[in-house]
Amino acid sequence: MSTEEVTGQMSEHTQEQGLRVHHLANLGGLIAIAGLDHEPPDFLLGALVSMAHERDRLTPEQRAQVASLGREKLDERATAKRGWKSWRRSKELHSLLLSSGQLRKLIELLGGRVPNDSRDLVAALTGLLSGVDDAAVETAPR
Repeated sequence: MSTEEVTGQMSEHTQEQGLRVHHLANLGGLIAIAGLDHEPPDFLLGALVSMAHERDRLTPEQRAQVASLGREKLDERATAKRGWKSWRRSKELHSLLLSSGQLRKLIELLGGRVPNDSRDLVAALTGLLSGVDDAAVETAPR
């Protein structure tokens, strides 16, 4: 299948499907804000199913209390997000999303020891990069 065919197939969805994908992405964002995005799928789904059962037993007052907790977290997130965005701009930081395999390859290419536990990959790469002089990187030939 050619790139054009794949691209064409990817863009062939209805507006309703696009809205559904956007909605599901937003729900994933809420899971991340709650700090559950690193949980294994079986635990996460179990927690959501458990929450659905609890929801049915909530009084209107309890439901309002749960919603208030969510609003507080969303408000904190908005404030924190603005603060981090401003800080990143001032420091010229770049956000980068890498897979564990990509992190392992970078560590290996930089001559570091690749940790066995994937939870240690970011710390290992950060440690290798902490000695890199930004000025030397900027003047290095490309």
